[in-house]
Amino acid sequence: MLPELPSGLMGVLAARGGALAVKVGNESLLKTVRGGVTESAKAIGLKPEAASVLMMALAMSLHFFGYEFARSATLTLFTSKSSGFNSNSALPLVLACVCPASLVLLNFYTGLLDAVGPRAALRFTAAFCSAGLTAFAVVISGLVKGNGGAPPGKLIKFFVFSLFVFREAYVQLLATQHWSFMGSVLNASKGATWFGPIAGASSASSAVAGYTIGPLVQRFGVCGLLVLASISLVASLVFGEVAYEISEKHGFNPADEHFKEKKANEASGKDKNVENIFSKANNLFARVPALKFLFLETLICQGLSTVLNVTFIAKLRRAYPIDKDRAAFMGMFYALANMASGVFQFGVIPQIIHFLKPAWVWIFMPCVMMAMSGTQLIQNDPGLTLVAGAFMTMKTLEYSIRGVANELLYVPLDYESRYVGKEVIGMLGYRLGKSGMSLLLSGAGYFFAEGLGVNQLTAISSSISVVWLCSAVKLTKFLPEGRIGKGIKTRKH
Repeated sequence: MLPELPSGLMGVLAARGGALAVKVGNESLLKTVRGGVTESAKAIGLKPEAASVLMMALAMSLHFFGYEFARSATLTLFTSKSSGFNSNSALPLVLACVCPASLVLLNFYTGLLDAVGPRAALRFTAAFCSAGLTAFAVVISGLVKGNGGAPPGKLIKFFVFSLFVFREAYVQLLATQHWSFMGSVLNASKGATWFGPIAGASSASSAVAGYTIGPLVQRFGVCGLLVLASISLVASLVFGEVAYEISEKHGFNPADEHFKEKKANEASGKDKNVENIFSKANNLFARVPALKFLFLETLICQGLSTVLNVTFIAKLRRAYPIDKDRAAFMGMFYALANMASGVFQFGVIPQIIHFLKPAWVWIFMPCVMMAMSGTQLIQNDPGLTLVAGAFMTMKTLEYSIRGVANELLYVPLDYESRYVGKEVIGMLGYRLGKSGMSLLLSGAGYFFAEGLGVNQLTAISSSISVVWLCSAVKLTKFLPEGRIGKGIKTRKH
């Protein structure tokens, strides 16, 4: 039986989160917070641009802090005997459903961005995701409690399945908006210096959250973690608002570029709102081919990540059959992955990034995974340590090296590339890669009595790592030629 949050305590947590969300709309509160941040920034010699980036970095760190709670809770609910699925083919199937949900969110977001600009879009989407997590927590907790420990029925499975899809979709929706703001405020040189530590701060917050999951799940229950994630998103929303407040006051708000372009389009009779997301993406990729090949590289990279994830979950389920133990292990696993990422983001990347060419970075990552997959492939029955090590290596590369390289690619691009292009690749490309591969794995699993085994999955991951290298080589033809952050010259497309 899943340990659930006591109903009274859940109500208190949800009420406090709701009260804070209401206060976010209070302009006087925002001005007070902004004033305090501005005075503090002046006291330590921070310029307004740096202060705004700091606030958005804190917003993103809080987002990922809460996401660790949501991720651990979701995976635990999904694999629990009292609320989830026992079949190995269930995980690929739910991941396959993430892409359509992400597409719906992406299409809604681009319309919202066109209508109200990036600040209001971030405010609304963060509030929506926070409310959604709390709603899922209340409903699932009530259903599991009412089921009395019996095997889960279709209704419980439906909500757990939907929660998994929602959690997978919302993380990129918010994170890409945070990065879009910071990439708009910082130039390439400053971005090369600070993107690593900024990503490292998010990794550090995720690591802290991962270490606290064990005791927190004992106190609040699995669904209680979802409420804590919701409250963290509200706090993230506040810092995001402060970042935009500072940028508006000092005249470097990225939204100004959006409204200027929108006004020009209205004056010329153009109406970009009639375009759907596919038309926008097609036009953008035709204008900036680097984004097209980044989209392709993202598809393949996330396909490999999905195979490694499915392999890891299959091994983990057998090693830790008890829900609480499995949740604690996953929390520790992602904490270690975030710590490893933090070492690169804080200690390694800032020291070496200025000496590297973008092409070297993009080719290095698939080469590492080719070596990891090859090592796993030669084992008759890879153990949990080896399987977890391969997946952790992939997540570390994603969180650190690839994350920084990805953000630096957008810095010299225009507003549409930074906000719309980044969401298309970050949500649609990222999720299509995961969902497409998950659908293939789910279908292939029907040819085996118990789904695809670890050996079959390892062979697939080894093959995909080779394809990833080929796509990375193709992408490098459209990357800047010089060294990162030091007067690089972009190729003409």
